Parts: sequence; C-alpha cells; structure tokens
Amino acid sequence: MSAYKTIECDIVNKEILLSALSLLNFSPNVHDEPQHLYGFKGDQRKEKAEIIIPKEQINFFTGASNDIGFTWNEKLEKYEMIVSDYDKARKMHDRIIQAYVKEAIEKALEKNGYKIKVNIQDEDFLKRSLSDLNIVARKII
Repeated sequence: MSAYKTIECDIVNKEILLSALSLLNFSPNVHDEPQHLYGFKGDQRKEKAEIIIPKEQINFFTGASNDIGFTWNEKLEKYEMIVSDYDKARKMHDRIIQAYVKEAIEKALEKNGYKIKVNIQDEDFLKRSLSDLNIVARKII
C-alpha cells in the first residue's frame, strides 16, 4: 500500500483547476463534502478530498494508480493536493501543476489582451513524458 503525501502548491482557483484536469483528460468527481480516497486495490483510505481524480483515469499515465485528491485549506485559501508515493514517483503532481500553471497564465494574459504562444499543444499533455513548458506573451500597444 502506497502512503499518501500532501503536496504544497498554489492552486487557488477551482475553475482553473478543473480546466487543467480536463486538459489531462480527467473527469474528476467534485463533492460538497470531503470523500475518502481509494488505493489501487480499491481499499478505502483515511484521506479525504472534495475533488477526486479516480485511480482508473490516472492509470492512463501510470498503470496502477491511487486516487488523487484536492482539498480546500480554508486557512491558507488554496487547495492541497493529496498524492500517493507511487503517483508522486511518476510525477503526477508535476503534470497536474504544469497543466494548472498553463491554464492560469493563459487565462490571465488573454484577459489583459496579450497574444500567447505556447510550445506545448493541448494534446501534448496526454503524452506519457513531460515536456518543458514555455509561454511567450506579447501585446501591441
């Protein structure tokens, strides 16, 4: 059984998080109240989250995953990501954070009238290997 870790990250916007997860082809379960996460064998874990990516969806990238969860930390006003050691070793947390950063930066720049060029196409996020993300923004005044 792989232990869960809480990953510190600056995920503060639920809509952008859900958009980033969609970019990775995930359809997370969103709950009003925290629900238990499940391990790769279907075993219920003590960890709970309001947004849960089912392990079956993560298997596309890793083969035998555990659920990944996001729980809102009221005090810090941001989400905490709950990821198993197994999925962390396969850099699922990095993949999710990269997709979130891309979505957040693009939305902020577009809102302020910038033209954006990104080196990674949306379909590239579905590849099994991670690529460096470069975003170039320009605004003609």
